[in-house]
Formats: sequence, C-alpha cells, structure tokens
Amino acid sequence: MTTRADLSEVLTLDPTAPTKTFVVEVHPENGSEALLSEIAGRGNLHITDDAYLYRMEVPEENDRFWVDQLDDRFWNFHTTMPTAAASRYLKQHVASRHELDWLWLPSDHLRTVWPDTPARGVRAKFEGSQLLGEAASLDDLRLRLSGRSANVFLEYLYKNPEIRSTVPFDGVQVALNDEDFGFINEAVDRMGRFAVSGDSLEFHLQFVQTVVSRYRQLVNACEEKAIEWTTFDRLLGDSGGKFTGVPILIRFSRPIPDLERFTEALFSAREPFRLWGVPRIHSGVAEIEAVDLHVGQPLSFDIGDQWMRVYLRKGYCGNSVVRLASNLQHRFDSALTFADPKLQAALLGIAPAMNGHRPAA
Repeated sequence: MTTRADLSEVLTLDPTAPTKTFVVEVHPENGSEALLSEIAGRGNLHITDDAYLYRMEVPEENDRFWVDQLDDRFWNFHTTMPTAAASRYLKQHVASRHELDWLWLPSDHLRTVWPDTPARGVRAKFEGSQLLGEAASLDDLRLRLSGRSANVFLEYLYKNPEIRSTVPFDGVQVALNDEDFGFINEAVDRMGRFAVSGDSLEFHLQFVQTVVSRYRQLVNACEEKAIEWTTFDRLLGDSGGKFTGVPILIRFSRPIPDLERFTEALFSAREPFRLWGVPRIHSGVAEIEAVDLHVGQPLSFDIGDQWMRVYLRKGYCGNSVVRLASNLQHRFDSALTFADPKLQAALLGIAPAMNGHRPAA
C-alpha cells in the first residue's frame, strides 16, 4: 500500500530514468474509479491508502502508472517507464474513448511556462500543408534549440511579422531552483507530457499543478461563453425565452488562402482536429454544423477570410475549443488571437498561477 507521501520513494528523479507525468482531461460517466478500471483492465488496478491514488499495472511493459485523481478533471499519470512505451499505452486509450482528452497547451503557455525563467531547450513545430496548401510560402518548420539562450533565437523568429504565424512552441525545458523546494530540470510538451529529473518530486508536482491551473483558466473561460436558450415558464403566462452566452471569435493574422480547401480539411474527421461536418459556403463565409468526434458534442462554426466564430453550447466541454485553437496554431496560424480580452489573456497564460516565483498551492 502506498500513500501520496510515499511517491518520492517509488518515482525516481534520476536523469537516466526520469519520472514522466502525463496529464489527461477526463469526463467520467460512471465514476472515476470505474473509468480507470476499464482503462486498466481486469486485475490491473490497485487501490492505495490514499483514496485518490491508484497503482495501475501495465503487464505488457512489466511496469506501472501511479494515477492521481485528486483533481477530478485533470488526472496525473506518473511513471518511470520509457517515454515511448508510456505514450503509446495512453495514446491508444485517449484516442479510443470519448471521456478522455489530452491537454492542448497553447504556444504561449509554453513560451512563458515559468515566470522569469528562460528556457534551456526549445522545440518549434509547424505543419501547415493540410490547411494552407500550395499558397503558403512556408508550410513546414521544425526547430530544436538548446542552451542558456535557446529561446532567444525562437523569440526573434516569433516577433518577425513575416514568419511569426509559423513559429509555435511545441515543447520547452527549464531548470528551476528554489531554496525551499530544491532543484528540478523540467521538460514539457504541448500535450501535457512532463519529464523531470532533480532532487524534489514535490517541486515537480507543484510545477505540473501550476501549468494545469493556468490551462484550466482557459478552458473555464471558454465554457463561460457557452450559449444557452432558456424557455420562459408558460404556466406563469410568459412566452418565449432568454438567450445567454456569445460565440467565441478567433482572429487570424493571415488570410485563409482557399476557404473551401481549408474547411474541407478542418472538418474531415482527421487527426488532430477530429471535427466532422459539411461546410456550406456563401458570399465568402462558411457555415458548418459539426460534431467533435472525440467527445461527441455538436459545435457550430462561421468562418470568414480572417476569422472564425465557434458556438459552444451550454454544458459542453471547453477543452474542444482549446484543442481547436492549439492545433490551429500548429497547422495554420501560430499568431492567432481571441477577440474577447479575458479569453486572450488566458490564451497568453496571464493568470493568477503566474504571479510570483512560487507555484500555486
């Protein structure tokens, strides 16, 4: 049996076999433990002395995950197994279950992953051929930089108006030292996959919590804009209803070169967007009644030359909007913005979790 306090004894921070943490967004329909039991398979899930902590065996790898459900929406899967094996195992479950989704960290959440701390390693990745076609002067970019000033060169590219739409941050590495917590070397990518070495598992868990807290701000901000039509009580003599919420407006820094090609590719049900719908284009505007195949929820869209309106319905998941925006950053426009100031601040990672050096408690 293991408690949360014992995790540091079973999760090594050795740089030759660092601890990995995968954060997964969940919507359990029949309870958290029931969903985790289905994922693990018969006989592979074991309870611990902590009501929110489970040991999940992975027989094919002769290894395990320690699954922390203390946050009921964003579960942490901790492991020391090789990254490729752990990613492969979780990917097959996330891809096949509508209750699960990744974190889709926006580019700026990685660019400023920790306050006043320059990245020592930076990755940028852009794959624009699917949405841009032959109209793009640059439709593919892959960079990997390391060193104390690794982010300086990428920042230079990011601020260049000619190419800033094709320079999204895909992953970063930072070294953190705190007089109370200790030292850690953290690497995190845009899908919420962390790897850590150092001398403080507690510091790592606080780092993960800080990144997730900032991400949650964006998801919640999207859900606050959700649209709802409430019918008045006719028994009281009222008729009609009340409309609340607003569409989420995304602005692009570059024009869509071919709206028909763009919408057909975006709503083709393919990865990573996983949206299906039939675009109707009239007077330069595309209208789409789509289905998010990952969670099975309807989403409506209007798309113009340099803008997109997303109609999220009340009670549905804001992570769908964040997934869309994050993947558009990597496949169409890394400089896109939200028109709403609160959403834009959350997209940039401006949130209470970023105030000061100490992670949020």
